[in-house]
Amino acid sequence: MSLTAPVSRFVVLSSALLLAACADTPTSVEPPGSVALSRGGVAADRLGELFERASPAVMAIGGTVFADNDERIGKMVFGVENANAIPGIQRALAAVGASSGDYVVEVTEPIRHMADPTLRDRFRPTQAGIQIHFGLYVCTMGFNVDHSGGRSFITNSHCTNTQGGTEGTIYYQPVSSVDNISIATEADDPIYKKGDGCPRGKKCRWSDASRALYQIATASNRGDILKTTGANNGSLTVGGLFAVTSQDNSTTSFKIGTVLNKVGRTTGWSQGPVSRTCVNTNVSGSQVHQFCQTFVDANVAGGDSGSPVFAITSGDNVQLVGILWGGGTGYYVMSPLASIQKELGSLAATR
Repeated sequence: MSLTAPVSRFVVLSSALLLAACADTPTSVEPPGSVALSRGGVAADRLGELFERASPAVMAIGGTVFADNDERIGKMVFGVENANAIPGIQRALAAVGASSGDYVVEVTEPIRHMADPTLRDRFRPTQAGIQIHFGLYVCTMGFNVDHSGGRSFITNSHCTNTQGGTEGTIYYQPVSSVDNISIATEADDPIYKKGDGCPRGKKCRWSDASRALYQIATASNRGDILKTTGANNGSLTVGGLFAVTSQDNSTTSFKIGTVLNKVGRTTGWSQGPVSRTCVNTNVSGSQVHQFCQTFVDANVAGGDSGSPVFAITSGDNVQLVGILWGGGTGYYVMSPLASIQKELGSLAATR
């Protein structure tokens, strides 16, 4: 019997994970005594010379967004993040010889880099591999399914408020501070039981898996797993999609050396060989015992719990084989899809 250290749920830290942007509608603020825009501006050559002095002086001030010599209106236009910057700009402009009629100051949204999305961003429709939030923790969405109980997603049992037992955990994506409308509610999380081969003092199941039922308004794509920029490079940047074209509903003992993959919100796309198969596994610091689990030698970290595990069949087409729930240094542990369906019922996860 082999022991594993669990891949813990991540505690949501408001200073690090819960980032929200709030942009006000841009408004124009004219300096005291300025003339209306409809009156026209100063001569173009004078304004051009003035702008060459004014732009570097203004843009050195904190909270400035842009400087523009706007020939259409014959004025200089300066953008600021908030009105608190305006007095400093007025002083700087006066120092370079600008009059109140030479410029306009606008409160406008800050300009940010428009980076590619990551697994921790908001996705609608939802897709496998993205971050989900419940209680004080974050995990990874395993995969979307059709189930007799309704349109759902699968994640870990320990990615609920209480591992084992259905108590109606509420899920958000990516976190409630970014989008406070729930995407799904825990619908099925079988209890852990004693007896039937379960070691003394332990409580046992065949999979660390639970099912969450989607809210009607939440769109989801069955058969999509987000693909990051490369295997084992730690990137969380989304660069494409894996398509689940088949699912392994029968294998519980995988051939040693079989290359499997996972996509998780912490370490992205990891790839490596099966190193142990059908391993009865204790979870450190708990009474939990999982029957017949699979070990894969690949990167993992806290928050990857719930990651979909799959084999690449051709190109970006993959076969879904299980769900990641734990691990240690240099390896992760997954529950086979066959064991998940043994406890949660038949699941349709393909496109």
